[in-house]
Amino acid sequence: MYTPASSAIKINIPEHLKNKGQNAAVEPVHAVGDTVMHPSEGICVVERIEKRLFNASYVMYYVLKPTQGKSSSTVYLPIERGNSLLRHLLVKSEIDQIISKSTTCPSLWIDDNKTRKKCFNDLLLEGDYVKLLRMIYDIHTHTDQRISEGKKPCAADEAILEEAERLLHQEFAYVLELPVEEIAGYIENRICAEQSA
Repeated sequence: MYTPASSAIKINIPEHLKNKGQNAAVEPVHAVGDTVMHPSEGICVVERIEKRLFNASYVMYYVLKPTQGKSSSTVYLPIERGNSLLRHLLVKSEIDQIISKSTTCPSLWIDDNKTRKKCFNDLLLEGDYVKLLRMIYDIHTHTDQRISEGKKPCAADEAILEEAERLLHQEFAYVLELPVEEIAGYIENRICAEQSA
């Protein structure tokens, strides 16, 4: 069952979509059959909720199956941790607002390679989609500039770009019911529409 994020639209993805106040809860906030977003595995379906023996005591786990992520294995996540880590998927209006907000987000580019790599990796972990979209734009812009100067793309930037696009495009494609390959075009069209309005 597809379970969208809440209807109260906010743009800061981690704050908006985390199930705050649920960390100490033993009861699951996601049900069997729910489609949820895992920060590293991507879109997953809650296949079942089960009790497993861990350190001589029983712990309740979400049993997740990634649908399109980089892993095809089953993921076992303790409910206590999963209640705060997992979130419901976005809805189309939220995706469009994220794209819109990314056009006014200031550049996140840092010239120093080492500092930039750390900052961009932190952004991936933070999960703020507005900043991730801006970061993607910045990497593309600077990569194009390097190529025009006869230089090779920066390998660290390329790796971060690939991971950021995988996370965003996977969820956007699922929610918008579009092929993943069409998401970059969808984002570009939305940005063009914003700028011409």
